[in-house]
Amino acid sequence: MPSRRDVLKGGGALVAGGVGGSWRSAAAGAAALGRATNGDGAGAVLVSAPAHEYHRRGGPGPLYWSTYGYNIAKNAQIPEAVWKANIDWVAQELAPHGYTMVCTDGWIDGDQDITSHGYIKSLSNDWEHDWAWWADYLDKRGMQLGVYYNPLWATKSAVSDRSIKVVGRPDVAVADIVNPGDKFDGGGTLLWVDASRDGAEEYVRGYVEYFRNLGAVFLRVDFLGWYEIGFDQSEGTVCVAHGRENYVQALQWMRAGAGSDMTLSLVLPNLFDHAAAERVYGDMMRIDEDLTFGQWYHLSQGRQTWQPIWSQWSNPFQGFTAFSDVSGRGQVVLDGDPLLMSSFTTDAERQTAMNLFTMAGAPIAVADQVDTVGATTPFYTNSEVLDIRRAGLVGKPVSANPHSYDYDQSSRDSERWIGQLPDGSWVVGLFNRTDNAPSATRSIDFGATLGLTQPASVRELWAHKDLGTFSTWSVTLGLHASTLATVTPKEQPRYQAEVGAFGGTARFDNTFGGHSAMGYVTGLDTAGASVAIAVAVDHPGPAQLRWRVANATGKAASLSLSVRDAETGSTRSTGTLSVPSSASWDDWREVAVHADLGSGTNLVVLSRGPSDHGAINVDNLSLG
Repeated sequence: MPSRRDVLKGGGALVAGGVGGSWRSAAAGAAALGRATNGDGAGAVLVSAPAHEYHRRGGPGPLYWSTYGYNIAKNAQIPEAVWKANIDWVAQELAPHGYTMVCTDGWIDGDQDITSHGYIKSLSNDWEHDWAWWADYLDKRGMQLGVYYNPLWATKSAVSDRSIKVVGRPDVAVADIVNPGDKFDGGGTLLWVDASRDGAEEYVRGYVEYFRNLGAVFLRVDFLGWYEIGFDQSEGTVCVAHGRENYVQALQWMRAGAGSDMTLSLVLPNLFDHAAAERVYGDMMRIDEDLTFGQWYHLSQGRQTWQPIWSQWSNPFQGFTAFSDVSGRGQVVLDGDPLLMSSFTTDAERQTAMNLFTMAGAPIAVADQVDTVGATTPFYTNSEVLDIRRAGLVGKPVSANPHSYDYDQSSRDSERWIGQLPDGSWVVGLFNRTDNAPSATRSIDFGATLGLTQPASVRELWAHKDLGTFSTWSVTLGLHASTLATVTPKEQPRYQAEVGAFGGTARFDNTFGGHSAMGYVTGLDTAGASVAIAVAVDHPGPAQLRWRVANATGKAASLSLSVRDAETGSTRSTGTLSVPSSASWDDWREVAVHADLGSGTNLVVLSRGPSDHGAINVDNLSLG
């Protein structure tokens, strides 16, 4: 299977050191750069990560089409005529289902036609039309443009011409922010920007703003791990290591350039300290290896063990499971790379791919093309599956304990996923990843896992069929098969905090007893920690929010409450949750807070504010 460099158009000899190393030799270098490489979240980001100054919707990632399928098959940049043919196909067949963006991907080394500030004018030198023209073409069809590029790259043409100046800095040539020989690729058509150089900030931030001003709504930034440590898991030393501080500083500049109206997608990141930097500055982050040619191997069979650098996890099942605690409304989106439905052997595998990405809230990037998709388009366009994505589903694997998945894979069940919708109903995904058995039985106990006290109605979304009322949902699944079902309670909804969105140090736990479902949220006792729950109501107005909580610190504790518009982030109501102390953390009580809810979906957030004190564990929320 080709390495990532092998499928680069301009790939060549390794820059420094060849392929004699392995990822294990990067551990010492990582430690020298001041970061942890173990899986326990220890260590610190050298550049502090401030709270977002913009509203990040989080939730499910976008639906879009990617050129990746052509690029990987041909090992070449996509011709403009093929690009247009696929755009027209997407506009007709996929856009009505929500796939309203198209994005380029890779194979850009040879593009040397640049602006006076060193920014590439189009996807390829031999294209007739530039970025702005294509953004307009898409806009007229109700679609949007996404661009693949790393703003830390400088083209050889920009570096060799000292008349090319950094935007806003006529005193600095692009050549001044690049070190001689600091090549990204073997041929030297792209070089790395040195983030410590005067003018680097203006160049990097300006590159992002350049694409945004041209009409791009999505920027896919690749090879970030290479920039940080200069090392690849397959190839050893690949380039100069620029260090943690320069890496995080560059992410800050990219975030500033993207603002609130461009999605910043971070690709090939090392995700050190459990993605401490990436989850702050990115809107999306890759959690597994490249799709390459797809198939079941990429989805499930690839390496099952953790490693400390890119890619910590090999396949989407493992990556989504390991990083499920940092995704959700207002948090980072987990990116599993594109999907190639045509690459799978069976329809069961195709359904499983769509079910997994849906449960994880991952973007669905179609890599199939108009001439390769065949009869597999319906797997991308199941209306009931897309409806739960539109409702904001980001699920989590069923957890057995609070251990990190990096060292204890029994802590989370990658074959059983649950998520709660804003109306209080549930979505359950059950999977058979087993490769050596024709069938396997998977089940969910609605009481123990979802906190329900009565039987609930189950509907299977691929069968489009109501299956009846159950207290436990159990299915026998064929080889590589899965089921995706909605579970609608007959009782008043209780929104379980452990499937909400965690911010800062908030995390799942089940150490203490008495909670209503599989666990609760703890870790809300440090600045910036939060848990967010999406709640939908039909009519706006005052409501009683009843929190089931525990506090055994020996004195009263508090958390700040805010109700926000889920789409815009505007604050609808604020308050304080104050909880008296009990004798034991096993003692739970309901504490009510009054707040105003808006019509539609509200994001109800409990967070540790500057005036809050003590510690509170949160089990669930119900409306009085």
